[in-house]
Amino acid sequence: MNINLHTNDESKQLEFRNIRDVGADTYQCLAYVKSGWLTCERQFFFGKYYAQEFLKKLSEMNLSFNGVAELKAEYEDQVITIGCNQMGKVVVSGEFIEHSMLSQSFEFGFETDQTVLPGLIKQFTGLLESHS
Repeated sequence: MNINLHTNDESKQLEFRNIRDVGADTYQCLAYVKSGWLTCERQFFFGKYYAQEFLKKLSEMNLSFNGVAELKAEYEDQVITIGCNQMGKVVVSGEFIEHSMLSQSFEFGFETDQTVLPGLIKQFTGLLESHS
């Protein structure tokens, strides 16, 4: 299964590709981010609990145009955050960290609008219902 954040700007993309349940209430996918001139494609894990909370916060944001939702896994140094303010601006941000001899990190952020929320809510609802 794939989940895509549909923006109206090709330079702002967030995709979760080939999401699969890997057990222990954890999902694995390939996260693809395009933020301006920067792109990153990386293995990304997120927990079922965090996905449920993410969906709950997105749903609240869709009604109130206010709040923050985080998608992550327990004990992982990677996070994707979606926040909304009362003006209807949605900020998508995140950080991926790789620990090694030469550690690396990728931080990103881009702004879009609240029209992205209903589609994202529908896709995450479908994911969680298919694995319940």
